[in-house]
Amino acid sequence: MSVKTTGSGKRKLEVVYEDDDVLVIRAPDDEELERMVIDIIRRKGRPVTWRELRKELSGLAGEDRLRKVLVRLIERDVVVEMIDGTFGLRGMESTYVPRRIKKRVRPLVPTKFRERWGAIVGSRGSIAAAIQYLRELRLREKRAVN
Repeated sequence: MSVKTTGSGKRKLEVVYEDDDVLVIRAPDDEELERMVIDIIRRKGRPVTWRELRKELSGLAGEDRLRKVLVRLIERDVVVEMIDGTFGLRGMESTYVPRRIKKRVRPLVPTKFRERWGAIVGSRGSIAAAIQYLRELRLREKRAVN
């Protein structure tokens, strides 16, 4: 058995078996999975969708474990569930331009979602209207800076 490491020397994932055709690694525990989610978002430099996270972590964590980890990160205010359903690091919500979506799924942590987005959703009447408003506002802000 060996342990693969990243360039900074941090422990990545333990390789249980490896040959020319097969690589078997130990699944990450919840803390490692939290770090991986944060690293994925940081590496992309923008909020990521559920589908992107699932794809990046396929084979390492199932949907239920990923959902549980995201809920914990959102409750601790490390990750923010954006108004359009993407997931970003705290602070990204101030400059993020929401994506247009066909259908908004139920928030993972409704209380945190209401705390962060409730006022704007209430004033606009719906999540879709609030997304459109924020989208237009952020695009105007970007144009003003450029």
